[in-house]
Amino acid sequence: MPKVETRTDAAFKMSLIELEGVDELSTRVFRAFLNTLRLHRQLMIAALGDIDTHPGQAFCLRFLAANDGVTQRDLADSLHLAKPTVSKMLQAMEKAGAIERRPDEHDQRLTRVHLTAAGHQLETELRAVSAAQINETVGSLPEGDRRELGRLLEALSASISAAIDARQRPSA
Repeated sequence: MPKVETRTDAAFKMSLIELEGVDELSTRVFRAFLNTLRLHRQLMIAALGDIDTHPGQAFCLRFLAANDGVTQRDLADSLHLAKPTVSKMLQAMEKAGAIERRPDEHDQRLTRVHLTAAGHQLETELRAVSAAQINETVGSLPEGDRRELGRLLEALSASISAAIDARQRPSA
């Protein structure tokens, strides 16, 4: 039976197009990085599916566990998501009993989001799933490789942060 090409496969093929002005080694590293991101996302979706959670909800649960009672607007800003997207996600989480939304005690215009007992339990399960995933993937690498990978990813993060900062600076 022929393999059906998925949207993810097509997007990955697009990333394989040679880019003018980029050396072969940088292209190879970038492709490996993209493939790692793609595979990590697939594993994360599968693992979170085991506890009936979507990746967006997982980030939201984690954030709420550390910032219970945050306003819905601040939650959207912190997750870098559109307010309607967060509202829809919170509706599903509220229906599942993981969160509750309450008006702010001092400013009725604000809505605060709180984890319920079920939400705290789900976040605990999420941490266990994350720990297992990390141990299964990163943790399976030899210690020296993990140290080197950590150093390289920190350097890449710094490079990306510098590129973001440069783009946000007003041009003279």
